[in-house]
Amino acid sequence: MKHKLTRIGVLLLLTFLVMGCGKKGEKQEANYYIYYIDRNENHISPLPYEPVANPENKEEMVKEFLEQLALPTQEIEYQPVISGFEVKNCIFKKGQVTLNFDKEYESVKPTKEVLVRAAIVKTLTQIKDVEEVNIQVNGKHLLDALGDTVGGMSADTFIDNTGEDMKKYEEVTLALYFANETGDKLIKVNRTMRYNTNISLEKLVVEQLLYGPVDKKGKENTMMVFPTLNPETKIISVNIKDSICYVNFNSAFLTPISNITADTVIYSLVNSLTELPGVLKVQLAVDGETEVKLGEKTLSALFERNPEMVRVEETTKK
Repeated sequence: MKHKLTRIGVLLLLTFLVMGCGKKGEKQEANYYIYYIDRNENHISPLPYEPVANPENKEEMVKEFLEQLALPTQEIEYQPVISGFEVKNCIFKKGQVTLNFDKEYESVKPTKEVLVRAAIVKTLTQIKDVEEVNIQVNGKHLLDALGDTVGGMSADTFIDNTGEDMKKYEEVTLALYFANETGDKLIKVNRTMRYNTNISLEKLVVEQLLYGPVDKKGKENTMMVFPTLNPETKIISVNIKDSICYVNFNSAFLTPISNITADTVIYSLVNSLTELPGVLKVQLAVDGETEVKLGEKTLSALFERNPEMVRVEETTKK
């Protein structure tokens, strides 16, 4: 009997030790992470973080997370994200955090700058009600290598795109709708191209509409299709939520070109974007405002696909 109790005791002890080791070795899921850049500047990685601020106080959370992004970590393989430049001010409005960096931000080399943006955006969009981040430099919109406005960035902008993946290119065929000769109907153009997977498909569609109908050599398209958007238009942000694609332009969007009707402009965007999986409606805005008019059309409505605007004629351009 004594030996039997001893064996039971040993088994209980072993079970306790195994359970204890298992719990200690398990990776605990954190509620928040701060993203850092590795020393070789090839990728970003998240480190668990427990905030001091009340998670319901988004302003304090943003401030605290920005402070953490500027501090060195105990992990020597990572470096601070906000380094060599400073945050001049920070504004929170309608789900978007706008960060205004000083002029030193322009000195960050391009390969690292993409990682900096990714780390900041993925860190801040964990905060309640923060849906996207917009970066400014000395009060002006951040521009990409082509001189276009980077605009608002959500966590999905950089999903699975860190380090070498940010340089990855894939081929895609986009269905784009340009204007006919009279400017009152749309013609579908299939454009096959290679693109950097760091950019979302919805933003790529809008960029290509702004680029206009050109052939693969960059010459004007000889087919009878014409641009729909004012080339002075700048993209402030493009993102998708709950099957709605939100597109925000600068005020140049409200100045139409030649004989292009307001409906042609609107449904060039709407019909092109709703070709993407998961996009059912489009909300257009100018400088963040939807209560504006493009000609006689008010932009406050959620626009759905309009097949009646399309003339049955299709051409393929690469």
